[in-house]
Amino acid sequence: MKEIVPGNPKKNAYLWRQIEAQTEDLIQKAEKLAAQMKELLKEGEKDKERQLRNIQEVAEQSTSWAEVELFIRYQGARKQIPAAWVPQAIDALSKLEGIAKRIASGEPPEVIRRIHLELIRRVLGYTVRWHVAHVKGEPQQQGGR
Repeated sequence: MKEIVPGNPKKNAYLWRQIEAQTEDLIQKAEKLAAQMKELLKEGEKDKERQLRNIQEVAEQSTSWAEVELFIRYQGARKQIPAAWVPQAIDALSKLEGIAKRIASGEPPEVIRRIHLELIRRVLGYTVRWHVAHVKGEPQQQGGR
């Protein structure tokens, strides 16, 4: 795991536990984003897994929410993702900063920024998974269970 607070293993362990405690909520937020994406896809339009993975990759490599936001806008402008989804995604990901502020209560802005980006990365990863499930469908169970 990356250090959120350099040189403070105890604080890092605490913050990572707080981030992990948000998993259920983050998965729900991701499902909503994926469902919104599916609703906006035109009939016969291919799924957007690759484009979502590209956005996730930018988030994984970035140290800036502004950079991730710009890439989402760029993908929408290029019509790689539905343009109507762009403000929905930006709004949902931006609001994760509120969770980051609660987790990092009393910490400097740099710590809040790092936690916000980690939450964004997680939501985008879960969104990719939900998108695949929504667009490609859940596999049918075989056998007598």
